[in-house]
Amino acid sequence: MERNLIFVGLLVFSMIFTACEKGKIDNLDQISYGSSFGMCVGYCKNELTVSSSKMTYSKIQHAPKPDTKTCTQPITAEEVAVIRNLLDSEKIAALPEVIGCPDCADGGAEWVAINADGKKYKITFEYGKPPKELAAAVAQLKTLKELFKDCK
Repeated sequence: MERNLIFVGLLVFSMIFTACEKGKIDNLDQISYGSSFGMCVGYCKNELTVSSSKMTYSKIQHAPKPDTKTCTQPITAEEVAVIRNLLDSEKIAALPEVIGCPDCADGGAEWVAINADGKKYKITFEYGKPPKELAAAVAQLKTLKELFKDCK
């Protein structure tokens, strides 16, 4: 009996310290990733939004009367956990809202918006140049975005 109490005590103690891992995001409500090009023809802006159970992809046509195509797919809790584990809230909070010169000279812009643990962050950066703090998450989000290549 005493052995079980010691085991339970150690388990609770270890859970307390691992649950408070510095910078770890516990509750990822939503993450969005998108890109846009100001001087283009066609679907120049796209956005992928990931919540706890689904992904929504939208592409918007650059035209006087914009046409928007939207598609959705389910996502598993494990897939959401992969993204969450690639993020460090302390490093993200330290990033400026705009990095470099997004969409200058029509180089394009990318952005990541995160709603997690009751906080909101949005970081916009030059297309193809994510900050190192977001690079792995951006790569994962681009992989998920490819699942929508046939969105019509």
